[in-house]
Amino acid sequence: MIKVENNVVSRELIPSFLIGLSAESLADLSWTDPALGVSDCAWWPEENTEGELGINKKWGAEVLTLDAERRVVLVARKQVAMTVAEKAERDALIAADWRVRIAARRFQAETGGVTVQGIPVNTERDSQALLTGAAFAASLDPAYQIKWKAASGFVELSAAQVIGLASEVLAFVQGCFNREAELLGFVADDSITTDMLEEGWPA
Repeated sequence: MIKVENNVVSRELIPSFLIGLSAESLADLSWTDPALGVSDCAWWPEENTEGELGINKKWGAEVLTLDAERRVVLVARKQVAMTVAEKAERDALIAADWRVRIAARRFQAETGGVTVQGIPVNTERDSQALLTGAAFAASLDPAYQIKWKAASGFVELSAAQVIGLASEVLAFVQGCFNREAELLGFVADDSITTDMLEEGWPA
């Protein structure tokens, strides 16, 4: 509600002794005791008419306009051009937010698992480290064999299979980082979209 007094509008709180009155009663307070000091006042509902903020604009001073016929106050803020410094600060904040979102999405893709040679492989960081260790051991001993616990249960792997599995998981993980780097490039040239965040991840 916005105060209207002699066709002048201002943002003032409704006095406590008027709180609880209906909007209809507040629309014309000429019926009140003059000693209360509000008989020339009214509090009318506000109606926002701003629309969307333009490109490289910011909200400026508020403009209040009376619509006497409907007994409402039209509210809008002026749109003013952002300074070069303000645009740079806004763009830096937007880019920082995108970097956080992209890194989180990459981590989700990276650690979400992948199927290699028909084996569903856990790709969480601990599992990646264990598989790297197993691949190193396999590279030292061609007769190396292990029972690897996959998402579907244990599978027996030869040295060659361990190295192949580790190589493909490494390629998958690197692909996730490559996609992150690609998305950051789109952030840099201001062409990133929300849809891109869900596209292009290796599987």
